[in-house]
Amino acid sequence: MNKYWLSGIIFLAYGLASPAFSSETATLTINGRISPPTCSMAMVNGQPQQHCGQLTYNVDTRHQVSSPVKGVTTEVIAADSDSKRRIVLNRYD
Repeated sequence: MNKYWLSGIIFLAYGLASPAFSSETATLTINGRISPPTCSMAMVNGQPQQHCGQLTYNVDTRHQVSSPVKGVTTEVIAADSDSKRRIVLNRYD
């Protein structure tokens, strides 16, 4: 029975140590295409508007984060200490 324990410990130690000594390399190839953006932002009469396809959404600048379209998160951040300037960030899922 001691032989089985000893061989089990040896196989376990070898199995745990082998990834530490591996030196295999791999190449990752990504195939695809870049699609044009589906949404854009514009300032109209001093208010930011989000254009997604044929739809137009007014961005509420009173709240930090609004997400009118599934997959797009719009975040409006005040620029430095200036209350008139805003930075609009769009994140696409």
